Amino acid sequence: MLRTVSNILLNGAGSTVLVYLAVRVATGVFFVFSGYHKLTNAERRAIFVGTLQSCGIPFIPVMQWFVPGVEFLGGLGVAFGFLTPLAALGLAVICLTAACADGMRRVRTWGAIDKADVIDDVLYLPEVLYIFLLALFIANGAGPFSLDAILIPFL
Repeated sequence: MLRTVSNILLNGAGSTVLVYLAVRVATGVFFVFSGYHKLTNAERRAIFVGTLQSCGIPFIPVMQWFVPGVEFLGGLGVAFGFLTPLAALGLAVICLTAACADGMRRVRTWGAIDKADVIDDVLYLPEVLYIFLLALFIANGAGPFSLDAILIPFL
């Protein structure tokens, strides 16, 4: 009994495949819904366009459709595990751009008390967390419960 408890405390409870699946699906669904709402809801798209304008992003007539399109399609790819590393890379580029353009602007308004607080504030940005999650899918693929796993034997 003591060995089992110490093993769990040191090595975790296991079931990493199911946890990985849940994280991949949740991450993908987030991007599907985010992209879908920017594509189909005029109010949400107007807010997004305002953010693009305030950040000085060029080609807004194209970007207002391109970015949510990548969010939607990339989110589907991550959620279903289809071309997962490519889908995750596209989403990570969007998140990196958002973190640098809008996220850092928000961090500056929070009034950090020192350099460590700036790091804390940057790591607090949801875009940064999503970059790290997407890096897992870029590095490891979708896992065994995915369309990619079904397609691999045919390649």
